[in-house]
Amino acid sequence: MKLSFRKGERGFTLIEIMIVLAVLAILAAVVVPNVAGFVSRGKQRAWAADRDILQAAVDSWRTDISKRSGNKWPVTDNVTVGEPTTSGADITDDEGMIDIAKLSSEGYIKGADSVKSANTTHHTTATNSVSGSYVWYIDSNGEVHSIYYDGSAWQDDFQTDIYP
Repeated sequence: MKLSFRKGERGFTLIEIMIVLAVLAILAAVVVPNVAGFVSRGKQRAWAADRDILQAAVDSWRTDISKRSGNKWPVTDNVTVGEPTTSGADITDDEGMIDIAKLSSEGYIKGADSVKSANTTHHTTATNSVSGSYVWYIDSNGEVHSIYYDGSAWQDDFQTDIYP
């Protein structure tokens, strides 16, 4: 089928095209900020989900006397809890750091890689690959927290500009 213009019709005018482009620009100005908000909220929810997974696993560990065989907490040194000691970009004392591999092997979490935000380079017994940026630890009250190295200093809990 061949399209043809009637006599006197030549297509859209410049004004009509400019109006359509203006409407599209207004729609884009409304939609783009909303989409950007979804990404940041998604990162925060992923971090919170990892925290909740680890908190449930730690709580289960503490209540299951038969499996923990004397270890009070599922941490890398099996003794103490609290925020790890840091020096520059390194963690010099990993006391209180959650041993994710131990929780996985004992069946408290589905797999060692189920906590996507965990940075396991500091864990001595972790077997999963490094996928995230957070170091997870247990404070003296048994609550799970995270720290993150932002390039200049260690920061507590969720950071908006990184992948969980």
